Amino acid sequence: MATRPFSEFSPEEQQQFAQVCGQVGMAPDDFDITDEVNGNALRRISVRRLSTEASSAYEAGGAEWVEEFESDLECGLFGRVTV
Repeated sequence: MATRPFSEFSPEEQQQFAQVCGQVGMAPDDFDITDEVNGNALRRISVRRLSTEASSAYEAGGAEWVEEFESDLECGLFGRVTV
């Protein structure tokens, strides 16, 4: 399995992620994001917030993981939101 950093994600995913972070008052650069694709083309995205060490993983084929991440932000998984 190859691991890719967030900088190699599609521009659409990067933009969506930054937009979601901005909506809740969090800085996108406070997150460490990578993905791995196994032999079955299943993609696993790992997200860790650097300031709190909170983390979660998402299994997705495309950018739909950002919606799951947004839900986790709203329920406080990564810490209190400011907006």
